[in-house]
Amino acid sequence: MVHCRNCPVYAAAGRQLLEREPSEDYLRAWTRLLAEEQEEVRTADAISVLIFRLGMAWLALPTHVCKEVAEMRAIHTLPHRSGRILLGLVNIGGEIHMCVSLSQLLGLEQANDPSEPIRHKAYKRLVVVERETDRWVFLVDEVHGIHHFHPRVLQNVPVPVTRATSMFTKGIIDWQDKGVGYLDPDLLFAALSREIV
Repeated sequence: MVHCRNCPVYAAAGRQLLEREPSEDYLRAWTRLLAEEQEEVRTADAISVLIFRLGMAWLALPTHVCKEVAEMRAIHTLPHRSGRILLGLVNIGGEIHMCVSLSQLLGLEQANDPSEPIRHKAYKRLVVVERETDRWVFLVDEVHGIHHFHPRVLQNVPVPVTRATSMFTKGIIDWQDKGVGYLDPDLLFAALSREIV
């Protein structure tokens, strides 16, 4: 017997179909799809940073300003110009760049705190940063690598940091039980231009 769509038998069958419990496979498939969509949203909103260490301070800069991480090489001082912040010139990939001390600019202690020894082999590196026509190289004690975080997890800068560091820090990223200072690249580049040029 054939039932039309408007008849009570057809409507009752449709209700039974809709009220039926979904299968486990169906639920798993939709859970996976929704999780993937959430992950895409999180990835789209995430900020990508390069995490590095200066002395005992862990810091981060957005990856879009970090152009290269290079092995240590000779830094050539400039007569009557090299000093506290400008360390000299360095050759990276056949190009000469000004090398600066980010530690001095941020007012950080360079010496490691003996109460918190570095428990692994760390290698000094040179980080090349660039924004528009400005390009600088600075020396770091260690590079961890790339990390992604959502802006809403940024914490306020704690009071005990140095005044210079707090001026350049947008917030603190919680990473591997450490507080990483997320530096503001605009303020950093402006300060370097004022100090050096």
